[in-house]
Amino acid sequence: MARIEYADPEDLPPEKRELLDTLSDDESGSDEHSLEGGTLNVYRTMGRNVDLLEAFRDYGSTVWQESGLTDHQREFAILATGYYAETSYEWQQHVRVALDAGMTPEQIAAISAEELDRLEPEHAAIVEYVEAFVEGSVDDGTHERLAEHYDEERILGIGMLAGCYLGLARVLQALDVDLEAPFVGWELEDL
Repeated sequence: MARIEYADPEDLPPEKRELLDTLSDDESGSDEHSLEGGTLNVYRTMGRNVDLLEAFRDYGSTVWQESGLTDHQREFAILATGYYAETSYEWQQHVRVALDAGMTPEQIAAISAEELDRLEPEHAAIVEYVEAFVEGSVDDGTHERLAEHYDEERILGIGMLAGCYLGLARVLQALDVDLEAPFVGWELEDL
């Protein structure tokens, strides 16, 4: 159970209520793999401070859109952050986003199985880098392996995504934010 009360839309000024809704509703109308949709607990938690919620949404959207990464590259970075930070909330939501972006369940499961040899080298390099990033142990070798596949703009994008989602992971954990649906599992056993 969450450690602070979730904001209800009625708690926010009418012009701010849409801040509680997901940014990633599936445009196709299918909800097979999209974010749980509607009002998400992550935003309802932040809704206790509307100014902070609005600023975080702006920042998160900028990092998401301006990282210089493809959808797959971005989701490898976010899923790896969620996995290595041990936050089921981020993992849950981004498994669905990754599937929408065309990633396969096998690619996603390779992250949590820590079987990077099952991934393309450029994707494995992201996961390896993010693991070290989360642990605070990026060394020259880890950086160089990433730089074999990505230029400086994209390396910065990977770091900024991992930093944004690591910070969010720690807030989600500290406040014990609930999932909106049953957990898909680290190995996607309940997808």
